[in-house]
Amino acid sequence: MNKKKHYDLPIIIKNDFLLYGKIHLILLFAIILSANSIVIVVYKTRMLIAEQEQLRIEQKKKNDEWRNLIIEKNTLSPPLIN
Repeated sequence: MNKKKHYDLPIIIKNDFLLYGKIHLILLFAIILSANSIVIVVYKTRMLIAEQEQLRIEQKKKNDEWRNLIIEKNTLSPPLIN
């Protein structure tokens, strides 16, 4: 009779990774970690740029309002007579 050997493939793959693929797993983990870091930094940068733009718009509105108040004050103040 011919007996066929049965191999447990998932265990063989796991053992190969642990024995020979540690460097590959470490590099894969480093790549995933750096990719996630890039995504987070880009997101935070975009949020800061949007906030900066909102602050610039608000500053422009405040400056316009201040100029209008100065003009209104000069218009409503009585003229100086010497």
